[in-house]
Amino acid sequence: MSKAISPFFFNSFPKSGTHLMFQILTGIHPITFDQKLHLYEGISAQLAGHQRELEKLKENEFLSGHIYFSPSWVKLLQDLDMKQIFLYRDLRDVVVSYNYYIEKVNAPLHQYYQKKQMSKKERLLSIIRGIPEAGHLGIHDWFSEFKGWLTAPNVLSVKFEDLIRSEDSLDQSVHKVVQFITEGELENLDIVIKRAKENISTQDSATFRKGKIGNWKEEFDDEIITAFKETAGQLLIELGYEKDLLW
Repeated sequence: MSKAISPFFFNSFPKSGTHLMFQILTGIHPITFDQKLHLYEGISAQLAGHQRELEKLKENEFLSGHIYFSPSWVKLLQDLDMKQIFLYRDLRDVVVSYNYYIEKVNAPLHQYYQKKQMSKKERLLSIIRGIPEAGHLGIHDWFSEFKGWLTAPNVLSVKFEDLIRSEDSLDQSVHKVVQFITEGELENLDIVIKRAKENISTQDSATFRKGKIGNWKEEFDDEIITAFKETAGQLLIELGYEKDLLW
């Protein structure tokens, strides 16, 4: 690496391969991050605290989080001259992954599902449609809180699928990430990409399950597919995962 890397922010939609991107980023020597500090949501009451944490970053460091899009956050990153990487995924696979995550991790919905004794199908439908009484948005409205980052300035958007589809796709994605955060000022690009890829280990993640493309096909029945199409079918088309509703 020919020069220090300016601090940056890594943002992701939940259950979109966050840990995989951690490994790629920390494989780019000498980048480091605080694994204990993860910023959430980004509602206005939290903005000042988030700003303080971002201002603490030194060269070759980054912070991560699941931060909603907002003009205030856009301005914050612009004022700090800070780049953002935004990771997202096919929302059908997010629904499946989130269901398994809730099952084994004491997340906000864990106690709710236990109390209601809901079946797996009922849980999947509730994640798709939303649970007002538990304060949980449906998958369309949940992603809509993040969607603005796809067109925000100084943001590199990355699809999870591009990191695992093929070796060539992974190479291209890591190349884009490295070029983005280093502004192209680096030496031995091939070596940097090789180190980033070598740092990938799915066994090291406490929340990693399968990380497959299209795992929803094994979990969704016709009723769940219909519910998803009604709720977020057009959003899938907008994100480039489907051309129409005939899937």
